[in-house]
Amino acid sequence: MRQFFASRAVQAALRFALISLLSCGLAIAGELTPPLSPALGQLPSLPTRLSNPAFSPPDGVSRHGEYETAPIRSPLDNKWLFEVTSPTIFNREDVPQNRLPVEVRAQEVNARLWRVLSRAANAKETPKVTIAILNNRPVLQISDDQTTRPIRLVTVTEPDSDWNSKPLDELAKEWQDILQNEMVRFKQLTSKDIILQRLRHAFQLLVGLLLASGIIWFLQRLLTRRQRTLEARYEEQLAAIASAEKTHQRNAPIITNVSSDLPEGEESEAREIAELRSHFLEALQAQFSVKRQLDVDKFLKWALFWIFILMWYVGIARIISTVPLLMRWSVYVWATPLALLAIWFGISLLIRISRSLIDRFLFSWKINGLLPIGETQRIALRTKTISEALKGLITFVLILTGIVWTLGLFNIPTSSILAGGAVIGLAISFGSQSLIKDLVNGCLILIEDQFAVGDVVKIGDKSGLVERLNLRVTQLRNSEGQLITIPNSSITNVCNLTRLWSRVDFSIIVAYENDPVKVLKVLKQVSEDLYNELGWRDRLIESPDVLGIDELDHTGMLVRVWIKTLPLEQWSVGREFRLRVRQAFEANQIQIGKPQWITYSASLENLNLNATPAVSSP
Repeated sequence: MRQFFASRAVQAALRFALISLLSCGLAIAGELTPPLSPALGQLPSLPTRLSNPAFSPPDGVSRHGEYETAPIRSPLDNKWLFEVTSPTIFNREDVPQNRLPVEVRAQEVNARLWRVLSRAANAKETPKVTIAILNNRPVLQISDDQTTRPIRLVTVTEPDSDWNSKPLDELAKEWQDILQNEMVRFKQLTSKDIILQRLRHAFQLLVGLLLASGIIWFLQRLLTRRQRTLEARYEEQLAAIASAEKTHQRNAPIITNVSSDLPEGEESEAREIAELRSHFLEALQAQFSVKRQLDVDKFLKWALFWIFILMWYVGIARIISTVPLLMRWSVYVWATPLALLAIWFGISLLIRISRSLIDRFLFSWKINGLLPIGETQRIALRTKTISEALKGLITFVLILTGIVWTLGLFNIPTSSILAGGAVIGLAISFGSQSLIKDLVNGCLILIEDQFAVGDVVKIGDKSGLVERLNLRVTQLRNSEGQLITIPNSSITNVCNLTRLWSRVDFSIIVAYENDPVKVLKVLKQVSEDLYNELGWRDRLIESPDVLGIDELDHTGMLVRVWIKTLPLEQWSVGREFRLRVRQAFEANQIQIGKPQWITYSASLENLNLNATPAVSSP
């Protein structure tokens, strides 16, 4: 480690020394260089190669110092034949006289090859490539039996000889052999027998593609039907699991109550809870099994889709490279479209892999056997929203990456597009700060599990049942049936009334004339009767707790009872408990506390200040 920092220090010192020397040299050069005149100082800066496209070589032209080269390709299949060379022209907008740009020279040669191809198709014999001398330079020309005058194709120049490091006559003979072989290929591929044979081969390929497409369509139909069946089974399984879980929750408390008189009552209750958790986890396993089969079918459909695309791509490319009239586009078919397919196949595969990994991670999270059964149920409910949000985010990022790669594939400057997109995104972010806050706070609500769909919450001065929850808004349904929409950014304090369990906070004021022990005994009896009744036993988590007397004031004694219930059951249990308390108080002649006030025997006009007031009850 010490040697590492020492080497870094030496590198920094050397870098500082070089920068210092460079700065001194520039300062000395600035002193020795005469200043610019005011007129020159007001002129705009001269164009550079980076700022002006005229200084860059056009497409297809390669610059090698003093020379530029351009390819000569076959008009049949765009195959590379040889290169022509010309002196470099740095500014295409100001071409010197008697100087021909290399791209113009290559275009002329390729156009003449097209003329030769059209004439070779009608010629009886193969065209001949000969070498003539013009101005002491060899000229390649092509003659056939259609005309008496040959077609001048290309002149071998000194730059060509210098670039290829060969004498003019040797380079001319090499090009002659290349062009003569191309003429032979022209004549062979333009014959009627070859054209008919290749058309038959292309037709066979097309028929094979259609048959394979029919097979793929049939397999996709089978997978679609199986997917519908599995989805129906998945929905039926969810309904059966919900029904079995509800029945199990109803029956489990009864068994616990029966065995509570036995010495091993607590052990039996723990066993029932373990069985309930095991039943729920088995249900999740069954759901995941069906879900995995659905994912496998979807993957097979996706694979068949890409097989269909790849099959047609290879077939069309093969047909184009077989038919002589279409062979000139074969290079383009095998170049950019293949890269485009590879990009989007990779993006699509990454999307599917990421979705599968998200499902597996969330499944392992919600099937954790160490969590309480209520917490596991809540996790199972909110994992769908979390998974959809994560899948949407990853899909957006991957598709954006694929679009950038696609633009780069077509030589579209992505840096300027990304810079412009960043500016636009920054402007949008400033204009929609509340939307971003909504999304961020929505993610935090889901991750922290502050509340979920089905909970009864109180947010500020609004309360109700959570009907819908997404990353932007939360919608509540209050007791009057009103749908309340709250942006997630405005949610700061949340009171969740149904998280895992709920409670009835029952309090009542009884008069001082009642016996406190009797009042507490009556309340305990009402609580035990409610807890032991079959219709209400499954809604109570434990026996109600009679706390005792909480307050003493001028109205009477305040007695409090806590009743722990299942989520969303506190209101029905509370109403039933109040009814039974009212009936029990009436049967035991227990009076409710009443406010007390002071009355005076004399009127205000004859008020005696020393009189003693009388205290009475209403």
